[in-house]
Amino acid sequence: MEMNIGPIIMEKRKEKQVTQQELANFVGVSKASVSKWETGQTYPDITLLPLLAAYFDITIDSLLTYEPQLDNHEIQRIYAMLKESLITKSPEDVLATVRSFVRRYYSCYPFVLRMGMFLMNHVDLLPGEDSIQTYTKEAQELFVHVRTQAKDPEMIIQALKYEAYTALTLNEFDQVLEILGDQVPMLFPIESLIAAAQQQKGDQQQAIVTLQSAIYQYLTVFLSFLTNYLQLLLNDSAKFSETVSRGLQFASIFNLNEMHPVALMNFQLSAIFGYAQKGDEAAALQNLNRFLNVLQQTKFPVDLHGDNYFDQVDDWLKESEIGNQLPRDSMKVKESLITIVIDNPVFANFKDQVQLQRVFSELRNIKGQDVTDNE
Repeated sequence: MEMNIGPIIMEKRKEKQVTQQELANFVGVSKASVSKWETGQTYPDITLLPLLAAYFDITIDSLLTYEPQLDNHEIQRIYAMLKESLITKSPEDVLATVRSFVRRYYSCYPFVLRMGMFLMNHVDLLPGEDSIQTYTKEAQELFVHVRTQAKDPEMIIQALKYEAYTALTLNEFDQVLEILGDQVPMLFPIESLIAAAQQQKGDQQQAIVTLQSAIYQYLTVFLSFLTNYLQLLLNDSAKFSETVSRGLQFASIFNLNEMHPVALMNFQLSAIFGYAQKGDEAAALQNLNRFLNVLQQTKFPVDLHGDNYFDQVDDWLKESEIGNQLPRDSMKVKESLITIVIDNPVFANFKDQVQLQRVFSELRNIKGQDVTDNE
């Protein structure tokens, strides 16, 4: 969807015979911001739309020149703006905006799917004492709506998987197995078929892009499998250590510390907590230091990207559902990664160890610096 909000703001402002500065004063932004809106360089913050619509005495739909569907770029933009709003606006305002957009674009199933994932990715930041239960159920209802109403088979499959994810979060284990079954289906990667068809048509370059993008995705999926697998190996020390070793080698071979450091750090944390639970202090501290090194070397906020080997994935990432951003604000991810370490009771048996206290001190300094930088 092409947004025409800039020309609408300019037209209504002139009809009302107010200057850019007068409008800026009313809304609470700078004159430069209004100018950029009107020239299409930027869009107003989502939470300002009701105020602007009220000021011009028009509906939000009229302000946006509403259409029932959104294109992928617009979905990316709205998702990113909502993430930013969680930093600058109250959770109640952001939630109201999400629900308003869902009502407006209820027949735009890719958008409804993304809003369900937005709720799932930010349940801890939304209002209410029982936020996980409340917003997981709300997200589940959105996924069911997409699954039952969408016509696109791929969209239906995505909604089904996300519905199962919400059921797992809600401890509805039988529902998960009813949705997905309890046997692993045989993999049939369609990316190879797509690439083969592109190659046979003579589009060698596009075939390379297709397979690079697929391999890039499967890297993080595979590391996620290993992350979860570790928690099932706590009673098998040899296989646990071998899985940690192979996972770290795999991450090193594919340069995940630069391309997807959050996936790597989640794997490292799974290893750290496993070793700590098993009482292997030396291995826990060794991996904790690895985790600290990756955290210190990672540039936040994190944007997903390729490297010299994956040199064809950047455009694909920008065109994906939420672009090259993480589903959750990466600064919040960073804070969560630090908090889950320094507040974790798994280290209780060696909490006074000097090396552990040094790492904790480094993590607290990083967390404190982030708070200072945001003030």
